[in-house]
Amino acid sequence: MESWTREAKLALTSQFLGFMLDAYDLLFVSALTPYIEKNLVPPGLTGLVGYFVTLALGLGLTLIGRPLGSAIFGNFGDVWGRRRTLMITIIGFSVFSALIGLLPTYAAIGIAASILYAVLRFIEGIFVGGEYAVGHPFAIEYAPSKWRGLVSGIAQGAFSWGTAIGAGIVYLFISVLGDKAMSDYGWRLVFFTGLIPAAVAFIIRYLVPETPVFRKALSERKLERIPFFSLFRPPTLYTFLNVFVLMTGLFFSSYSLFDFATGILTKAGLSTQEASLYYSLAGVFAAIAATLWGLSSDFIGRKKAFLIAAIVTIILATPSFYLWYNAAKANDVGLLFLGSFLIGWLTQWPWGLVPVYLSERFITKRRASGVGFGYSSGVFISAWMPIYSIPLSAYFAGIEGGDPWFVAAFFLILAAVIYGIAALIGPETRTVDLYWTEESEKIR
Repeated sequence: MESWTREAKLALTSQFLGFMLDAYDLLFVSALTPYIEKNLVPPGLTGLVGYFVTLALGLGLTLIGRPLGSAIFGNFGDVWGRRRTLMITIIGFSVFSALIGLLPTYAAIGIAASILYAVLRFIEGIFVGGEYAVGHPFAIEYAPSKWRGLVSGIAQGAFSWGTAIGAGIVYLFISVLGDKAMSDYGWRLVFFTGLIPAAVAFIIRYLVPETPVFRKALSERKLERIPFFSLFRPPTLYTFLNVFVLMTGLFFSSYSLFDFATGILTKAGLSTQEASLYYSLAGVFAAIAATLWGLSSDFIGRKKAFLIAAIVTIILATPSFYLWYNAAKANDVGLLFLGSFLIGWLTQWPWGLVPVYLSERFITKRRASGVGFGYSSGVFISAWMPIYSIPLSAYFAGIEGGDPWFVAAFFLILAAVIYGIAALIGPETRTVDLYWTEESEKIR
């Protein structure tokens, strides 16, 4: 595509809404952890252990379901088409998220409450995995070729906007209902709010036709019956392994914010309401960072953009989390604002390159499978960050005093090292033609 067509704009809007909902939902699980812990988790689990176990149930299992979903729906997206598959994923994703608001409490049904919560989060993760597996190629294949980085940044920035909006919703509900009502029933209402943007995304997908790239591959019979299996055969295997390492680092980066922000700020003395406000600010800065850094890659290239992000992040990670934590302890509004800016930016700016870089790495007939499973594979190791954090918090107790700001900085530095090495090994892809049908045509 060379111009901003109506379909290109609608495809981007569709993916923006769908991906926004992904973060919107994850934010709820993270920000509402104190309420979920009180209602759905065994009461014997207290302190950091209870906090991290609740996160593992809510975030870890959802994230583990994503690779399965990206494998299933990514394969469908390469066989059935991007549009039809996306209409299915948005329905499943939004419905299972809303069902969490209907769960009985631990006091009512015992451990079954925790089990049902875990099951719903896992199934929801399957649909989410399909959502970005197909949604990212859908938006990028429609994008003007010289502005694919910008489209990537906007689409990926939707995740951070979802974080900001979700945190704002939590802040609003707490402000209106109060802490007790939120603990009793308010947290349930929050999960229902995602049904509205999901309905809008579904309507847009219904109106937008299949991408020209996929239609051409279909008409020329350039598709495979089970493209997912081809990811594990050379030479596509080498591309997949490189993407796996890249995404492992990027997910560690992302969860340095999503897993720790509420815990860092509340344990430093802020209320859940105040923490949600600064979490929301970090999300706004993250969205801006992803968009601008995606745009920058249209000029300096994808590879250089990743490497710059990695180097700067390694340098600034520890002082930024230290600043944010101590600003919260002092309740210094100015420094809290600065900390939100730094943490939001550092944890999310390389993500602005992900939709375009992954779409450019895989050939047309394997693109949704490769983008989806490659993207999701990053959670195999990183999804268990809350579990890793328990011994690390004890190990670093002398530095952070039991409050997890240094653990978060540690994971962010580790993240930058990992994705920086992967980007250094990988190719530059900015000038790739997205209608690419045979592996031998390009060196990836």
